[in-house]
Amino acid sequence: MLEVSRWRRLALAIANNSQARSIALGLIAAQPLWAQANQGESYPDPDYNPYLYLDWLPRSELTPEELANLPAVCSGAFVAPPRNYPGSDLPPGEAPLRATAEKSQWLEDGSAELSGNVHITQGYRQLFADQVKLNRPENIATLDGAIELREPGLLIRGSSAEVHTESEAASVEDATYVVHDAFIHGGAELVARQTSGELTLTEGTYTRCEPGREFWQLTGREINIDEVESQGTARDVRLKILDVPVLYLPYFRFPVGDARMSGFLFPTLSNSDKNGWDLAIPYYWNIAPQMDATISPRYIQYRGAGLEVEFRHLAEMFSTEIRLADLPDDDGGNNDLAQDLIDEGFPEDLVLPYKGEDRWLISLEQQGGYSGSVWRTDIDYTKVSDPDYFRDLSTANLDINAETRVSQKVQGLLRSEHWRATLRTQDYQVLENDAFDTFAQYPRLDIDGDYRWDDWLLTMQNEVTSWDHSDTQTIRFIEDTDDPDSVTTRTRDFITADRLRLDYEFYWDKEWLWGYFKPGIAGRYLAYSVSDLFLPEDADDTPDAAAAQFILDTGLYFERDSHLFNRDFIQTLEPRLFTLISSNADQSDFFDISGRANDVDPEIRIDPDSNNLLYDTSLYTFSYDQLFRDSRFTGNDRIDDADRLALGLTTRFLDPVSGRDLFSASVGQVYYSSDRQIGRTAYIEDTQRSELAARIESRPFESLRLGTELVYEDSEHNINRGNFSLRYLDDDYRIFNLSYYYERPDSTDDEDEDEDEDETVSQLNASTVLPLGTHTSLMAGASYDLTLNRELEYLAGIEYDDCCYRTRLVWRRTLDNDLAGVVSAEDLEYDEGIYLEVELKGLAGFGSTVTEMLTQGIANFDQREELKQ
Repeated sequence: MLEVSRWRRLALAIANNSQARSIALGLIAAQPLWAQANQGESYPDPDYNPYLYLDWLPRSELTPEELANLPAVCSGAFVAPPRNYPGSDLPPGEAPLRATAEKSQWLEDGSAELSGNVHITQGYRQLFADQVKLNRPENIATLDGAIELREPGLLIRGSSAEVHTESEAASVEDATYVVHDAFIHGGAELVARQTSGELTLTEGTYTRCEPGREFWQLTGREINIDEVESQGTARDVRLKILDVPVLYLPYFRFPVGDARMSGFLFPTLSNSDKNGWDLAIPYYWNIAPQMDATISPRYIQYRGAGLEVEFRHLAEMFSTEIRLADLPDDDGGNNDLAQDLIDEGFPEDLVLPYKGEDRWLISLEQQGGYSGSVWRTDIDYTKVSDPDYFRDLSTANLDINAETRVSQKVQGLLRSEHWRATLRTQDYQVLENDAFDTFAQYPRLDIDGDYRWDDWLLTMQNEVTSWDHSDTQTIRFIEDTDDPDSVTTRTRDFITADRLRLDYEFYWDKEWLWGYFKPGIAGRYLAYSVSDLFLPEDADDTPDAAAAQFILDTGLYFERDSHLFNRDFIQTLEPRLFTLISSNADQSDFFDISGRANDVDPEIRIDPDSNNLLYDTSLYTFSYDQLFRDSRFTGNDRIDDADRLALGLTTRFLDPVSGRDLFSASVGQVYYSSDRQIGRTAYIEDTQRSELAARIESRPFESLRLGTELVYEDSEHNINRGNFSLRYLDDDYRIFNLSYYYERPDSTDDEDEDEDEDETVSQLNASTVLPLGTHTSLMAGASYDLTLNRELEYLAGIEYDDCCYRTRLVWRRTLDNDLAGVVSAEDLEYDEGIYLEVELKGLAGFGSTVTEMLTQGIANFDQREELKQ
């Protein structure tokens, strides 16, 4: 199909033509030029590539290195042929001019005419034409015929051209062009390459779609493409979808490649029962190379108009992100259930407490310091106008996640080789209407030391915290949604205190190939200085406790080569023993420090946690990993002084090549030397041993992960907790997820007596992404509450993704938590909506909340997105 190499013909022409030799400065050794195909002719050859003239290669012809950089949804790439002629790596201004042609002629004015397969090179620039006139005095080359201009990453073809050999400017008429690395191509009546490297297209087109599959295309009276600044501009521009004009703009700016630039981004649009249509139109402001902002006016049909702003700054020592949002005079949303409650006589200020109010958000994230520096700072501060902000409004363009509370932390750190000092203030804003505020750390100081001498280790942890809270807090809520008279007011008193905690450990950390042995001794001290505002006169306002402990953690590794099911593997057996022996740390003074725990129906109750000097401490959720901890508590409000022995056994089946765990199983239990252990609010009696904890994990092949955990109460023959999970993600981007979680009330737990007696949790989750081909995928997810026999969330959608654009259409039905805490869980209604996301790759997109929704609802979806890049 391709003719005999034109390069060979050019070389022969020079050898046989003395005039050609007189102007040629060197011979050319180059690869064959890809000829432009006749697109109107039918070619039976299935290997025929009609876009070879654009340097387009299908996947089957790409090298492994080129395929590695190509997204999976792309069917090919623009690949320039190699340049292997003399001086091909030099800039044009530093290289001699070389020319070959079938015929050449010197003119009296010093110019020259070349005709017949003309090839001119000057450094990395190449010119091909049927006929060329060289004006040496003015350094201008005029080209006619089949014009081809090449530079690294750039190809321009046309019918005629003019090139300035010194300034590197050029213009080509009736042109097609390709910018290889940016995946850009198009055409124009005139393409001008400026001295700066910028391309100017007159009556031109621009797209980042594959040739022959132009889903979208920009056309404009004038289009400028600046690869240096990674941006483009267009005047009198029309956006065409499937060759149909859908948008006209007198002026438009767009990114070239992956760089960001100032300009309007595509809007985000969604619809739901609660809020109606939700439209945000973001404007991206590229303030400086290390500073930008996104300003998003937002309109919510049933709530009103608002504004969101995100500012980012990256400096040598600091990384800063500021997010602001405001919705003045909220209209309240469209909520039939809320209106029904109001009609029944419930107070509107409890059912819709923020109707007519200003709703706002402020967030600051900043990290200071650099890798290896002796200081670091960390700010993570978010505050919203009310607890329902995220449930009602979410955010259109701000990346903020919140569930039941948001953090308000400011922290600074200094460190040396062996010591680290951290000063922190930490508070949380609770996002539940029927919950009291948490205690704040104003401030907390940690000074920790760490020394190692060969296998000997010494750690010293010193912590001082001042716990702060309002002395008295009142909350008001609806207790029974069937009774309009059930509006309840609760008031609690809170006991504040300063806490000192010291933990010193010294141990021998010895490891061998066959096992490890880690004995150690520890000293622990805990003391409080308690505010006496709510204490009786004879109360001890400086209670303390201390303990000395011996700790031993040891294990063995046995392994053997095995063969099963025609497969080699390595089997291990790993017994583990952990023991803790402690002196008695009398902590009885920490319980009911105010003496008000047993008051009968007081008008104002004492907060049960602070009444037992509990500020940041709870029991770990028991599992196999908790068998070998030196404390059963999170936080520092208790010293775990329960003497115990933990035994565990693990066996693994390993792939001898990859080292992957094909299968592993673990089981273990804790045995106590005493029936009495320290708990959160009291001593726990009759606990000679813990529950039995077991775990099984399997990864039979790279794409599949299986896991299950079980906590079994052998004395009462109950399964207290269990879960199962299946995660599948393969190279074809198929996802299958299935999980189940079960938990029953823990009879040994001493949690707050306000909790419901029946707390059994039984939940099933399933999700999938099923490709129907290279470009189309179906997506679905479901979460079901087996305890209340109702769905928690359903979603279903379809995705089309190729090299040019991506679109996703998703339906979602989920529990409306707007009235969570106001109505019972069984009475919550559903909010459903249809969401559309469209991304014109290399241009813009809208509906980014769809991606966030799928990431939250389908496990491994974010990993799938990364693999597809």
